[in-house]
Amino acid sequence: MKFTKMQGTGNDFIVVDQRDKKFNLSKSLIRKLSDRYYGIGFDQLLIIEKSDSHDADFKYRIFNADGGEVEQCGNGARCFYKYIKNYGLSTNPIIKVETLSGIILLSENSEGLVRVDMGLPDIRTSINRHGVNYDHVLIGNPHAVINLAGNNISEENYQNIALDIQGTWEDGINVGFMSIIDRDSIQLKVFERGSGFTKACGSGACAAAAIAISKNKLKTPITVNMDGGVVQIDWDMKNTMTLSGSAEISFEGEVNLNAYA
Repeated sequence: MKFTKMQGTGNDFIVVDQRDKKFNLSKSLIRKLSDRYYGIGFDQLLIIEKSDSHDADFKYRIFNADGGEVEQCGNGARCFYKYIKNYGLSTNPIIKVETLSGIILLSENSEGLVRVDMGLPDIRTSINRHGVNYDHVLIGNPHAVINLAGNNISEENYQNIALDIQGTWEDGINVGFMSIIDRDSIQLKVFERGSGFTKACGSGACAAAAIAISKNKLKTPITVNMDGGVVQIDWDMKNTMTLSGSAEISFEGEVNLNAYA
């Protein structure tokens, strides 16, 4: 199976083209491939397929490192766009992509940053779990956003708190730890369901920005600083939210799937 290793703000992926050939990757096989010591190593597997929708150019499927399929990945979407353009699969300036969460629009600005139309964030409710307050946000994926101001959480406790919150959701939830830097920037660290802490999370950046803009009155666009770098989120609280950032190809490879069976 041929693959392309890519990264967007340190969030890393392998991209596999299944338009003409299905590899039927099982959960256990994805877990083995994602292993950073015995496999290829990646946060998510991105699969390109033909779309059955007349409104989309491609179908885009996302699998976490544990083999579970998820609805959306903002950093992966940017890599998906770069893959399409690098291999000449489409000349359209705006690419319409079918995902489990609906149709998303991908484009590129004059500075080479890929722009993803993420749709409207759905800020559901505020929840208190064992003394930790968080906001439940849907933006393709489900997110728990913890504003560290007032929560008094040390970084060494992030993982235990994330696992505790995730355990209350049947399908899991991504947990973001947010701190406000100034009027238009935040710091964010995300514990992703099925992958653990990652260098960056695009949909997590959108969820945190939605809370920062709507509840803390930060100015749009917001710069989200993560371990892998920065992304920019633009939202006027009326129209859809956009995510902009870089995406790069790391290398190409080929793997013998029989060796992992």
